[in-house]
Amino acid sequence: MVDAGKAYIITNKQFVGGVRDLSQQCKKDEMISECLDKFGDSLQEMVNYHMILFDQAQRSVRQQLNNFVKEDVRKFKETKKQFDKVREDMEIALVKNAQAPRHKPHEVEEATGTLTITRKCFRHLALDYVLQINVLQAKKKFEILDAMLSFMHAQYTFFQQGYSLLHELDPYMKKLATELDQLVIDSAVEKREMEHKHALIQQRTLLQ
Repeated sequence: MVDAGKAYIITNKQFVGGVRDLSQQCKKDEMISECLDKFGDSLQEMVNYHMILFDQAQRSVRQQLNNFVKEDVRKFKETKKQFDKVREDMEIALVKNAQAPRHKPHEVEEATGTLTITRKCFRHLALDYVLQINVLQAKKKFEILDAMLSFMHAQYTFFQQGYSLLHELDPYMKKLATELDQLVIDSAVEKREMEHKHALIQQRTLLQ
């Protein structure tokens, strides 16, 4: 999404650049030049707002969740590996203890001692493992919701800024729309007058 956003911003910057180039070429026509300058400035502001939005997306969603995965999930996986290893050790110790020949007290004592130590280690690590699961679940919930909330706040700000910008531009847009309507009417009248003059000239030419 972030990469697509960057591409979108680049395209919009190019479009704004095109609008401003066109404005320079139309300097002799004040109406066109003024319109392109105003709209070009507003579009540039929108590009700036987009840049802020995508930067927020980069920081709040991508980086925050990536850090969560890289740090917290990685630590959890390491603990799980240790837990699995100790569990295997305890299973081996249980088997050895069960298979220890009872007529050999020394081997029985050694197997029992190993089992006791391994069992204590397993219980201790199991508690840590369960704790990490609970902590990870709670943190996952917080990280995901916090990242999305931050991003939605950024969206809210983006659309508010866009609305404010266009709201300020609205009177000019309405004025321009009225002028364009009048321009269409004037052009139609001028066209009819020219057609009428053209017809008169043709009639005179035929009569001569």
